[in-house]
Amino acid sequence: MNFFGIENISNEELNFKYDKYYKDLCTNLKNVPEEKNKIKTSSKLELNSLLQNIKIDENSLKKNFINLLLDENSAKILWILYSKYKKNENYIDILSNTLKKENEVVRGGTNTYKINGWMTHTLYVYQIVNYNIAKNIELENYIDSKKQIEELHKIYCALDMPAVFVLKVFCLIHDIGVSENIGLHDVYGVNLVEKVLDELGITEESLKQFNLKLANFINIQKSIIKYHTLITSLSSEGSDEYVQNNFEDLISNISDENIKKQIPKILFLMSYGDVIAVDESLMNLEKYERIKDGYLFFEEIINEKPHKRNKEKVAIERICDTAGKIEYETLKNNLDDILKQNNIDKTAFIKNMFNIKVMRYTGPLMKTLNDTNLCIKIYSELFDLIVKVKSKEALKEYKILFVPDEHEKEFVKEFKNGNFFKCIQEMKKSKQEECIYGKTKLIFGTDQDGKYLHIKII
Repeated sequence: MNFFGIENISNEELNFKYDKYYKDLCTNLKNVPEEKNKIKTSSKLELNSLLQNIKIDENSLKKNFINLLLDENSAKILWILYSKYKKNENYIDILSNTLKKENEVVRGGTNTYKINGWMTHTLYVYQIVNYNIAKNIELENYIDSKKQIEELHKIYCALDMPAVFVLKVFCLIHDIGVSENIGLHDVYGVNLVEKVLDELGITEESLKQFNLKLANFINIQKSIIKYHTLITSLSSEGSDEYVQNNFEDLISNISDENIKKQIPKILFLMSYGDVIAVDESLMNLEKYERIKDGYLFFEEIINEKPHKRNKEKVAIERICDTAGKIEYETLKNNLDDILKQNNIDKTAFIKNMFNIKVMRYTGPLMKTLNDTNLCIKIYSELFDLIVKVKSKEALKEYKILFVPDEHEKEFVKEFKNGNFFKCIQEMKKSKQEECIYGKTKLIFGTDQDGKYLHIKII
């Protein structure tokens, strides 16, 4: 079989279980980090042996890349391009320098699929959405996916062809900003959209088949990339007010009315893949329902329908989502005791948990911590810090960011040795904009996204 400048693809190569292969590879890299280079070298040799008969014409590949994405086997072909090397570069690297730089970024901890290079995560997202969901095929690596995939398949089938193409490109480039700044990759990714689309050969002429103008397409991708984590923020890291304001900003920047109406579906489908392609352990029925709540929340906004959510339920869901390994009913039944043990006022805590503007990178961190009691204490102390140093009203204005420059384990050390809490106490007393205690550094400031409280390990 020949595809878009790719020759001699056999059924064995096309239907190879790349998702399972890369899951095993990434798990091995996590479990035996000291053998990382040896494992990667062995994998590269193994994949090159599998794909040795395939020949690729780079110019023809770029010219035909849109047609490749439209092919029903696009996910499999992208895996082949990622797995076949020409010297030290795979063919995704050769196709796009922006995607190559993304793949040079690795992430450990909870992030199983990013430990091999970020594009492993991205291509798994692409596969989940544009193969498994598109064809209603349950996931090889996630045994509880059948009913979820069936439901998502119906939503995928409701998209028209222009929206499907927007979704495909979105899945492929949603994380390009990590090469510039992991913590703000959604914001930094916006500035790389035009470059990566040019590298992929997406032009005014090629978009005519979708009735899309290049300028509009660029703007759509910039808007959804900037807010691609928004749907998972609801009932996890972002307040209802913050999420709604940002979603309204997103759709206000999209002039194509047809695409605008389909944005909730596009975000929902990509976000489902985005969570699983970090690690399957992050997805379960409760997590799925929370993401679906975000989708329905956005549909209500699009259709100008009112919505009102229970503050206590939302607060508990946010803790469950970020802490992990605890179900909603379990935490609901134990919350009063946990708060009493930590001398935390329940009414104030629920209100603060509901009102805090947004928290970032709490999920990977708190799952590494693996202590719901301590997680609640950390949140409570941070809320109290903002109230004491700024004001009660400031909670709605502040973003709390655990700056992901260091491994999650380094934060956990500072939580458990008490330095984090001592730093908070010192800052409450001094009411200064910065404070350092041990390896913990707390900083109040303002950036392009507004006011923030950063927690750093130095």
